Amino acid sequence: MESKRIHYIDNLRVLACFLVILTHSAMATKDSYGFYAVIVSLVSSPSSELFLTISGALLLPTRTKMKDFYKKRFSRLALPVLFWSIVILILEYCLGINTLSSSIKKLVLIPLSPVTGVYWFIYTICGLYLLAPVISPWIIACTKKEYQFILLLWLFTIILPYISFILPDFYNIDGNYYFILNYFGGFLGYMLLGVYLRKYPIILPKTKAILLITTLVTIAILPILYCYLFQRELIETINNNLSISSVLLVTAIFIFFQNFGSSSVKFNGSINYFAKYTFGIYLIHIIIVRNVVWELYGLIRTEPLNPLVETPLIALFSMGICYLFVKLISKLPQSKNIVGV
Repeated sequence: MESKRIHYIDNLRVLACFLVILTHSAMATKDSYGFYAVIVSLVSSPSSELFLTISGALLLPTRTKMKDFYKKRFSRLALPVLFWSIVILILEYCLGINTLSSSIKKLVLIPLSPVTGVYWFIYTICGLYLLAPVISPWIIACTKKEYQFILLLWLFTIILPYISFILPDFYNIDGNYYFILNYFGGFLGYMLLGVYLRKYPIILPKTKAILLITTLVTIAILPILYCYLFQRELIETINNNLSISSVLLVTAIFIFFQNFGSSSVKFNGSINYFAKYTFGIYLIHIIIVRNVVWELYGLIRTEPLNPLVETPLIALFSMGICYLFVKLISKLPQSKNIVGV
């Protein structure tokens, strides 16, 4: 059973990696909130949240001493992130995006803020790593009902902002740092969700599994569909990282892989092999997508394709290039300090 579960989690890692690339592959359009753009955004939206949920499933609870846990986790992240942050700064300076002074400022501030918005996830996961040894004893000791109670509190914080949209004059949660459940909100919930789904997998008869997954996806889509039809200015807020839609989509994806994951040893072996390169792919994908694939595509494109075709093609091509590049780098000495492999 354990082996199967690890296989499906590795499959999820590869999917999450592709969704991250898909998120950043959409080329600019006149209508950023057009129907096709919204579909692409919806499909790719649970990417980073899926990675956080997977991290929780794989790493929590940790029984490693705090010092050893920090040393192992941060040593794997620090040098590769620093290396590619510097590469991005040099590239942006050469392209005239940043001045020398702004580049130096960004370099100095790397410990505090990412040089590119795409790297926000790294800073988020680092903060969660700091919490991992602290909350692990509770995860080990808590009962299933206690765990469900904490997740329900987290879900309540996710749902509350919707009151601001439905009854804007009645209650507005924005800026309320004294909210009673404020400290149960945030990205930690995704990691706790990952632990729960791995510890208590939702394995159902196929018909019931399909029904549950369909229900979760439908409920996730409804708020976004409503905003597209009636309040487009709220789409970005409704479809953000800490929205009920993201939570439901991540849960639906996990349940799908738990119930319908491949049992092929050959397929799982190939996916597991690819999965070990996902961190390196994540680090370089924004360079490959924006500075390589977009440029090449711009040279051969005669007219724009439908975003539902164009964006996945760009993402697949970019992912392939990233994989080959990271695999090549992994052959070098000290490659773990460059791409984490």
